[in-house]
Amino acid sequence: MLKQIIPKNKTRLSELIREQTDLGHFQIQKIISGKSVKINGQRVNQDVVLKGDETVYMYIKDREKDKIDIVYQDKNVIAVNKPAGMEVTGEDSLAEKLELQHEDMKFFPVHRLDRNTTGLVIFALTPQAEAELNKAFKEKWVDKFYNAVVVGRPNVSQAQLKAFLFKDAKKSLAIVSKTAKLGYVPIETHYRVLKQSGEVCLLEVRLITGRTHQIRAHLASEKLPVLGDGKYGINQINKKYRQNRQMLACVRLQFSFPKNSPLSYLNKRPIRLDADLLAQLKG
Repeated sequence: MLKQIIPKNKTRLSELIREQTDLGHFQIQKIISGKSVKINGQRVNQDVVLKGDETVYMYIKDREKDKIDIVYQDKNVIAVNKPAGMEVTGEDSLAEKLELQHEDMKFFPVHRLDRNTTGLVIFALTPQAEAELNKAFKEKWVDKFYNAVVVGRPNVSQAQLKAFLFKDAKKSLAIVSKTAKLGYVPIETHYRVLKQSGEVCLLEVRLITGRTHQIRAHLASEKLPVLGDGKYGINQINKKYRQNRQMLACVRLQFSFPKNSPLSYLNKRPIRLDADLLAQLKG
């Protein structure tokens, strides 16, 4: 959105933007440093002093498009629905957008999803909750459930898959073997069939181990590649359904904290996300 502002008197650029918008300090500084402001037709990236007779244009992103959906929140944690195409941390990330959306809050990331995987990501809101959640993921007190649209029909309605995975960091690729090999780590992935639709199938997937690209690589090794997956999937079928991002979403987080944990109340509050992936198909 392009907004025109004409100052009425001498003032700083940041003060003018603050008066004319509902933006906070961090957002204003980012707009200025990002050269999203023109003064008399010239781009600026500093908080200059205006005389009062300039014409100021600034570009403000449509924040509704950047708005992150909150699925669950209390004083200790917040769970949100991560869109596809976004990292959890870093520049222009989920964490950054949350901080822009809630300037009075601090978000502590405790786990990750692949860039193009959607669904539930939980953040701690205090250092104490961060420590407890980090311990929970390390000790496997958190069960993570996903929905995945895969190409093919499983031979059985549910399965407990076990294999070994090697992460090729140079190629950013996970390689799965059914037998143990040097450098490979054990993986375990459970699934059950929720619905079949033609040549694709909707699975509920539970991660027992949590390795990089585990679901995508493990299912692909079973000839059940995730639809839309450009790395482990079938390009011809991805194109048929016009899917360029994997149809994979984290839809449930189930907790089992010890009774003496300050977050044990979450044991009775599994966090769920409604995500009808089959309904999203374009083919």
